[in-house]
Amino acid sequence: MMMSRFINTIPVYVCFAMLFLLSCQSHRSSSAQSAQQDSLQALENQILRVHDSLMGKIDALRQASATMQHLRDSLHLQNAAWDRIITQLSLADSAMFNWMGQFDIDKDTAQPALRKQYLLSQLQYVQRVKDSMYLALDSAHILLKPYTER
Repeated sequence: MMMSRFINTIPVYVCFAMLFLLSCQSHRSSSAQSAQQDSLQALENQILRVHDSLMGKIDALRQASATMQHLRDSLHLQNAAWDRIITQLSLADSAMFNWMGQFDIDKDTAQPALRKQYLLSQLQYVQRVKDSMYLALDSAHILLKPYTER
């Protein structure tokens, strides 16, 4: 009799064990999804931090370009370095707004693997924009230094 009770309860234990295993699997899957979302959010935040830092440099970029053009014209400078830096400033400004125009913060939100790939490529893109902007600004400041120091 004891043996038949034990045999009758085996399906119940098997069901509990299966439910427990499914619960653990669901929890692991949920944790993995959460970690993936955190990773994507961190990439997004990194891109936006670069964007915000660059937006703070737009006025300096445009001011340097205007100052260089004004000095070049008023002093009748015919200098290839000045022309090159003015062009770099303009290209950096354009690159920033071209990047912003094509960046889609919501692209591939339903497909985490594609989203990660997209965000990584956008981070590289905006980092190149940042590099070109800082290089152009640094170069402009070097050329403007003798004219702006008092």
